[in-house]
Amino acid sequence: KLGGELWSVHIPMKNVMYVGIDTYHDSGSQRSVGGFVASMNDLCTRFFSKTTWQHAKGELIDQLEVCMTDALKQYESIHNRFPDRIIVFRDGVGDGQIVAVKERELEDIKRSLSRLPSKPELIFAVVTKRIQQRFFLTQGSRLVNPGPGTIVDTTVTRKECFDFFLVPQSVGQGTVTPTHYNVLEFQTASLTADHIQKIAYKLCHIYYNWTGTIRVPAVCQYAHKLAFLVGQSIHRDPSPDLSHLLLLSVEGDTHLLLGYIFTINCYLPPQHTPINISYSFILS
Repeated sequence: KLGGELWSVHIPMKNVMYVGIDTYHDSGSQRSVGGFVASMNDLCTRFFSKTTWQHAKGELIDQLEVCMTDALKQYESIHNRFPDRIIVFRDGVGDGQIVAVKERELEDIKRSLSRLPSKPELIFAVVTKRIQQRFFLTQGSRLVNPGPGTIVDTTVTRKECFDFFLVPQSVGQGTVTPTHYNVLEFQTASLTADHIQKIAYKLCHIYYNWTGTIRVPAVCQYAHKLAFLVGQSIHRDPSPDLSHLLLLSVEGDTHLLLGYIFTINCYLPPQHTPINISYSFILS
């Protein structure tokens, strides 16, 4: 309620921007809304958010260059410098659209970064949840689910590209579903595959609507909630004044991506002044 961080995970790297991108089809029209969320601090607890619109319910985001440029300007205004590394997690696209994402969205981000005085390192990964692969761990004569944090990056992965599977959660019943990461861009001289795999797993811990881990990095889930709320309820861009607060403003009301805040005016007898009482509750 007070805007503080509930918890965080330790990531040793400094001056890194983590970006989450997702799309949602507007229920009231033929348009699609894209959600863009970028971290603004090393703890990955402060964010910049922006939405963009596409026609014909397309999955690809048309104005990603504008979103990235605005996020970089916001980061520079806070830290008086640009990030040294940018790690992008793109959710909401299937294997059949990976080539289009690489040719359009990735190139939009590169054009935005090309205007910076010093070019930061860039990592771009497509995150896929709906997959058929399942993994099991042998314990004696039994097959059990692998533990959270399990990485599979050999044998069943593709030889022509850099991809891996991550098991971010533990389940009490049934079979755990891994998440597939397809890294389309790996422009870095200081990070290895192990680093990006550990970062992806750590980011699954800092989604503040849930005390455990989620299936995707938190920035992806925040981008999904942003796109879902705008496409399902608002049907227009939120106020730009709230872009750094993960807040949305609609006709005087204020909606919070991590929850929902509203105000009730309580009027007491004439000798007393009105009292504003704010309530909030969590939206899962």
